[in-house]
Amino acid sequence: MPDLDTAAWYAFAIPAYILYVMMEIVLARRKREKVFSFAETISNLTAGMGTLIIGLFAGPWVLRAWDFAHDHVAPFRWPAHGAWKVPAALVLADFCYYVYHRAGHRFALLWSIHGIHHQHEHLNSSVGFRLEWLADPYAALFFGLMPLLGVDSTTGFFAIALLSFYTLTAHSPVVRRPTFGFLVTPAIHGSHHSRDARYGEKNYGAMLGIWDRMFGTWLEPPQDVTLRQDVASISRTHDGVSAQWGLVRELASQLAGKSWREKLRILTSRPVARGPDKPLREDADLPRTLRIYALCSFLATASLGAWLLWFRGERPFYVQVITATTVLAGLYTTGGLLDGRPRAIRHERARLIFTAMTALLLAMYSPPLAAILAITAVLGLVASAQVPTPARS
Repeated sequence: MPDLDTAAWYAFAIPAYILYVMMEIVLARRKREKVFSFAETISNLTAGMGTLIIGLFAGPWVLRAWDFAHDHVAPFRWPAHGAWKVPAALVLADFCYYVYHRAGHRFALLWSIHGIHHQHEHLNSSVGFRLEWLADPYAALFFGLMPLLGVDSTTGFFAIALLSFYTLTAHSPVVRRPTFGFLVTPAIHGSHHSRDARYGEKNYGAMLGIWDRMFGTWLEPPQDVTLRQDVASISRTHDGVSAQWGLVRELASQLAGKSWREKLRILTSRPVARGPDKPLREDADLPRTLRIYALCSFLATASLGAWLLWFRGERPFYVQVITATTVLAGLYTTGGLLDGRPRAIRHERARLIFTAMTALLLAMYSPPLAAILAITAVLGLVASAQVPTPARS
């Protein structure tokens, strides 16, 4: 197995993930179920793409910390070979995920990071990709148990990648599968994501249900029972970039002017998942030209991001920084268009001009890439003139 962190495994699996989401869309349409919405799906994918881009820089540091803990702190190490290693690491990773996930719902400080994953109206596989940009360093606090127990980084990250891919499929309400008595299914994980208060603090497991059963947080929804919607949605924006610091900003406002003791109490208290101040724009409120433009813009940005992530070790550091900045800027302005921010078009045009300047900087490294970026920026500037962006009411 190659020595990769989880962000790299995600990057190589992007094509398979896109195919899985497309299959889910087809199944949902056949069943006539409202599973996907345009703006929300783009928002989810935007958040995930940003996580991979941030992971390009954060992931190697987490990998180094893992190796240091394994080589210099762990009291013992697993054997170099053995067919049991990956299954055992997978069980251990699942336990770490359970603790990580439950803590993210228990403490306001951690919820301000994890809460973005629950800012959705519809549940589908794209929600599984709605990740925190601080996922690598944040999760390392909990998955750090693995290197301390002797799991090497190659085995550990491979197990975490398998667990991550499983959780992606556990967000699909149209793909059914049995629990076999111990597996977390889309129905079980979906109840955790529902707005049904009965499941608000239940079903934290990723793949295995043993930890929820052991610690009293397992609650399997009965078959063919519709979950209630008695908790308000906490979705605040279609911008997967702004969403990353939205809850952090709200928590900071609660801390302002408080004593240190009161701040500590708030940070360690149970979070209150409240609704947004303003309703989100519905797909019906998005003009057709805006949807087409936003989709094309996202696909172009995601393609550039995939180019950066695949075989990233071959890209010079300055190319990584320039390209990553261009991708993040594109993700941000696309979210602004979907939200209908008053200056969204100005920001988008400024981003396209910046992209054209980026092409000049990258011309020495890759003339074909520079040409593609320049042409895309020019076409975007022309097309943006036709895009209406009404302000949110």
